[in-house]
Amino acid sequence: MKNKSSKNHAKGAGAPVTVLKSFLYGILSTAVIGLALLLAGTAAAYLTPDPTAFVEPLGFVTLFITAFFGGFAASKINKRAPYLNAILTGASFTLISTLLALALPHTLASGTELLPRILLRALSLATFPLGALVGIKASKPQKRKRRKR
Repeated sequence: MKNKSSKNHAKGAGAPVTVLKSFLYGILSTAVIGLALLLAGTAAAYLTPDPTAFVEPLGFVTLFITAFFGGFAASKINKRAPYLNAILTGASFTLISTLLALALPHTLASGTELLPRILLRALSLATFPLGALVGIKASKPQKRKRRKR
């Protein structure tokens, strides 16, 4: 007779395959959400008389909205460990986006200093678990109160 606990562990939240798969889906969904929001932000910026004035603020707003919905999506992907998936996805997404931002030559030449940018990106990391919290709360069915007659 096989041990049931080892079989359940392979399908559990802590199994390496499950964590890796949900992590990859979380990164992919966060990247898709971010791309869609960047396109919307770009369109909004070009509707203004001076689009360059809105590039950096819209970029950070997009970053925070992406982080929130990325955490939300990560919590929906792995329902057994939603916070773990949101934190892993958030840390990886923040690291990747920060490294890509630093690799672009115009990033260092723009108006905002480097330290505030890095701090804002680190602060966006805290938005992933917040999105996961909302995702968990949204997935639980609400109990209806019975009306007294």
